[in-house]
Amino acid sequence: MSGSRRFLCWLIGLVLCAAAVAVSIAYIDRPVADFAHTHLYQTRVFFWFALVLDPLIAALVLALLFLLGTGCWLVAGRRLLSWMRTPLLCCWSLVWALALVVVLKRIFGRGSADPDYVQNRIYGFHWLHGTHGHDAFPSGTTAIAAAILVVLWMRVPQLRAVWSALLALIAVGLVVTNSHFVADVIGGSFLGAAIGWMTVLLRSATFAEK
Repeated sequence: MSGSRRFLCWLIGLVLCAAAVAVSIAYIDRPVADFAHTHLYQTRVFFWFALVLDPLIAALVLALLFLLGTGCWLVAGRRLLSWMRTPLLCCWSLVWALALVVVLKRIFGRGSADPDYVQNRIYGFHWLHGTHGHDAFPSGTTAIAAAILVVLWMRVPQLRAVWSALLALIAVGLVVTNSHFVADVIGGSFLGAAIGWMTVLLRSATFAEK
């Protein structure tokens, strides 16, 4: 795919994501959050999704440790092994997504689904005042997951069904448990997917120049 076509695809994706987020904020977020709180809170489905989401923090820590370990490996004068390349790209993508999510959360300052909305009926954005509790958009969990899984989608294409299912499971879990609104998940998914795609392209461009 040429550079102009890639940019056009990214631009179309950005416009579609912005439209989907706007529609979700206007018509979807609050009804879905109310439904999840009324019908799914403290149910077996709720606890099952919460159980699925719990290991994600450990995965983040492991990824950062792998990145540090790989750096030490190279500092020691050893060559990068072939099996390390894809996990390393995943780690780079993860760190990039994490850094950008922190910045965007501070800009948007969106209140959380729970407790802000479902318990206190507060819904909205606190622009440029994102703090703890007002940092829901975009979803960092979804962005990091998408950033990793899109790298795997591109590098390990034979398991694309698995990567897609994992991202869908995480996205649904965040909404079911009212950890995030639907719009947060949409924004995080696009952000992470774009970063994962760009990470692989950056690596290809870097090696092509050598």
